[in-house]
Amino acid sequence: MRRVLFLTSALALSACNSTSDVKDNEIQPIDFEGDKKALEKMWIVLKNDYPIYPTDAARRGISGCVDFSFVINSEGKAQNIQVIKAIPDSTFIRSAKKSLKKFRWQPTELNDERQPAITTLQLDFSTTPVMKIAECIASDA
Repeated sequence: MRRVLFLTSALALSACNSTSDVKDNEIQPIDFEGDKKALEKMWIVLKNDYPIYPTDAARRGISGCVDFSFVINSEGKAQNIQVIKAIPDSTFIRSAKKSLKKFRWQPTELNDERQPAITTLQLDFSTTPVMKIAECIASDA
């Protein structure tokens, strides 16, 4: 019985150790949150997606935006998506997040190692083509 317990404990500790080794070998993303020009030297948008305007918000004439922070992973996909700001409230978050997950980025020649990058992106929702609400303009600057 002691032998079984010892082997089980040793196996569990071994599994924990190998998991941390994998995380240590992962390439850590570079933070480009405040520098879009530098990001464009590493990753370019290959495919973007336009979010679907929520029907209820369109019917009520509500405009807004969602500002995200996320990682462009080595495959050129958005991951670790976090909402920085949503105006108004959570009205557009679901649609915007679904859209962001469809974006794809391609590494530039300078990024042949496919270095992951942390960045931000704002998706706007407006019932008129040129209208932006003040809170969204301020966070987009």
